[in-house]
Amino acid sequence: MSPGDVHAERRLERHSGLPIEVSSLVGRGPQIAAVLDGLRAVRVLTLTGPGGCGKTRLALRAATLAADRFEDGARLVELASLTGSALVTASVAEALGIPEQDAADPMAAVVRALSDRELLIVLDNCEHVLESASQVVVMLAEQCRRVRVMATSRERLDVPGESVFPVPPLELPDDGSVRAVAGSEAGHLFITRARAANPAFALSAGNSAAIAEVCARLDGMPLAIELAAARCPALGPAQLAARLEGHPGLLSGGAARPGRHRSLEAVVSWSYDLLDDAERRLLDRLSVLRGGFDLDMAERTCSDEFLTPPAIAGLLASLAGKSLVQVQAGAEIRYSLLETVRQFAAGRLAASGEETAAHARLLGWALEAARSAEAAQPGAERAGWSDRISVDQASIRAALTWALGGAEPEAGRELAAWLARWWIATGRYSEAGQFLTMAAGVPCTPGPGIQARVLLGAAWSAYHLGDSPRAAPLAADGIACARQAAEPQLEAWGRNLLAALAWHAGDADRVVAELQAGPDLPGPADPALAARGQVLLANAALLSGDLAAQDRHGQAAIKLARTAAGREGLALALSAWTMSAISGAGIQPATVAALDEAANLLTAHPDRFTEAVMHHWRARLFATLGQLEAAETEVGLCWAAGRSGAVRLVEFLGPQAEARVAAARNDTATAISALRRAADGSRRVAIVMFVPAALAALACIAGIAGDQSTAAAAAGEAHAELGGRRQAITAAALRYAEGILAWHRGELADADHLVREATVQWHQRGARIDACDGIELLGVLAVARERYPAAARLLAAADAARQPLGYLAPGFTANRAAAARAASQARHILGEDRFTQAWEQGQELTLDDAVAYATRQGGGRKRPAIGWASLTPAELQVVPLVSEGLRNDAIARRLFIAPGTVKVHLSHIFAKLGITTRTELAAQAAAQNLTAGSPGQ
Repeated sequence: MSPGDVHAERRLERHSGLPIEVSSLVGRGPQIAAVLDGLRAVRVLTLTGPGGCGKTRLALRAATLAADRFEDGARLVELASLTGSALVTASVAEALGIPEQDAADPMAAVVRALSDRELLIVLDNCEHVLESASQVVVMLAEQCRRVRVMATSRERLDVPGESVFPVPPLELPDDGSVRAVAGSEAGHLFITRARAANPAFALSAGNSAAIAEVCARLDGMPLAIELAAARCPALGPAQLAARLEGHPGLLSGGAARPGRHRSLEAVVSWSYDLLDDAERRLLDRLSVLRGGFDLDMAERTCSDEFLTPPAIAGLLASLAGKSLVQVQAGAEIRYSLLETVRQFAAGRLAASGEETAAHARLLGWALEAARSAEAAQPGAERAGWSDRISVDQASIRAALTWALGGAEPEAGRELAAWLARWWIATGRYSEAGQFLTMAAGVPCTPGPGIQARVLLGAAWSAYHLGDSPRAAPLAADGIACARQAAEPQLEAWGRNLLAALAWHAGDADRVVAELQAGPDLPGPADPALAARGQVLLANAALLSGDLAAQDRHGQAAIKLARTAAGREGLALALSAWTMSAISGAGIQPATVAALDEAANLLTAHPDRFTEAVMHHWRARLFATLGQLEAAETEVGLCWAAGRSGAVRLVEFLGPQAEARVAAARNDTATAISALRRAADGSRRVAIVMFVPAALAALACIAGIAGDQSTAAAAAGEAHAELGGRRQAITAAALRYAEGILAWHRGELADADHLVREATVQWHQRGARIDACDGIELLGVLAVARERYPAAARLLAAADAARQPLGYLAPGFTANRAAAARAASQARHILGEDRFTQAWEQGQELTLDDAVAYATRQGGGRKRPAIGWASLTPAELQVVPLVSEGLRNDAIARRLFIAPGTVKVHLSHIFAKLGITTRTELAAQAAAQNLTAGSPGQ
């Protein structure tokens, strides 16, 4: 299997994306079947019903069973922990592994990523963010034709094409007999959960009637039955039934809300009333936490003089035993509250007057965690803290929303500031933008360090979301604050952003200037940040055409990234280092190894931006090596990574990779089209650095193909785009393209001069692959100028130089068909012995020697401007074939040249002889004794 196939297989490997069931689902067979049938028939299916009726459990079981029907499986998006509708899109993107990167329309990133995916998405608990959830579903249904959505909500989403499945209560026992209770869904659930709480519990004739009564009084609501059954270690079924009988509000009814909802709240209230004071206080305080928590977090956010940390562990265990706290098994034990229980406890917390204190404790914990995470960024602890923040993100969002909503705005600003770099490092650009914009609007004057973090985080968010005009002034202001605060790492972070903006603008000198203007941080202070700076310097060197410097900075970036915590940025550094080799310096085994390592790193730790870049360069590497199937695979993976991650640069990277593969296949029409799309795509996303290079390559390949008008137009456009920017390799390509145009016009001396200049420039800049093509075209031109021994040597030298460079399949500047025809002509003129001698001499030349040899060659024998003596040997070969009456295409086949070249030769012959028709030429050729088989041939 090729490397490309391996990575394609990894990309397509499906994961269910659904949580493992901690406890078994009891009953629900008919409902599961109905939901599965619904998923076959409709694009949007909403499971409705009151809290605690089992919507989520039913949806997850159905999704697990249906996942195999979908090529990309099923994914769960949990919305219960959200504090507002603004984060719905971000939560969807995060759950699906899609970084949001479109400031104007964040949902566009999700749509792009899922446009060609076949996937089942479960949106759980939509009721409190109904409008935003509905908008997401509408977009998915309209634009992602292979995606299906299953939502759970207390009410319908009310979107086009929605099918609603009301989740019924569990089937109740027909009577109080043992058989009826055991055979009913509600009775079976009660027995199962009672045995989990007390393994000695058993259904019997003595308790079956009481169990049936409990299930009936709780309306068959799964959550209510589970809460009641959890009391069996302390209360038997008969005692439970008696207590339920006396508890107000348990019976269904009332106009305020559905009866089953009232009975559920009543049973939660009943369970709550059975707790002791310490258990109630802890449950109330836990209600401010979202999305799960561990023991340490519970101790830090819930303890005070009335509830000490040592007591909390026991209280959590007690609440879990009563099914009021859910236990999440794993490497680390975590806990959570069912949303119905959390909302009930939050109401009791508000009524107790302790709500502000509880939120303040959570905010204090979040501030401490965020400070620790930011401080750990350069160190070995970074990965651990980053994971901790990720796991507890929902609670941190809750703290931010509460604080910035007016309760503690200054502390909220500080929390957002400490989280800024973590948000950016983990690709949470929309969330960063939302909270940092809120933080920036807090009416107070923060310290310069806090302000620097807010501004720079907002700047990086804007940059990644494609709003470069907003990013630049934010970064400049953030750098000024960082200097005021004397925090060099923050200043370096900002300088990296300004350098990245300069790179996008194609200004290599400004990239260097921005990085040099920043503080001179030693690498160990922040190796990931220092590595990013070296990558930018490598990019600038590649842009300006200094491949030796590009290699040097690329290696420095790799060395730094290897020492960074979690090897942050190493895949990008490895990919960046290979650019100079693939661009022209020559491919070595280390080049292939570096991209293989980058691919393996990204398989373990996906990063869509780096993946798109890496696959682009792998495509170009395989194309250069002539491994075209692997190259095609990498092109597809480049597009897939770019689209799934909304990486805007892929609009250049994808077409450029397509063009390189097409050139390797000698498919010039496809290459020309793809290069045009690459240039247009780079302009469209305001990343113009590659536009001149794409246009120069287009001019070269179009000129070689004989499309002189397209080549000339592209060369002129490239010159205009290049302006005064220092891009030496691109400038050399333009000289080369102009040389090709001069060659086809028959201006051989000018063509020779222009191609020689380009070749020397490429060689000086380290673009050895391009220099091979330059040497080869000089050999072609030498044949046209009747310098046959020199031509043989140059053609042989180019052929010999390619192998050690790994340049096996033609690129944008190659003209191997013309080289083959030129070698054939030289062999014919020189004879086998002289040609072989010259060819062997050329094969012994190194590329350096060949360039030096080419620079010494020039001129050619002088000939008159008009008359038969002015015709070149190539032109003299055409004359007798015209006399035979052959058309241009037949002459081209006979001489192994292009029809366009025959046309150019004829125009020169007519001008030199002062004639206008082929008939006149045939007559004069007969007078000169130039007919088929004559010495001129």
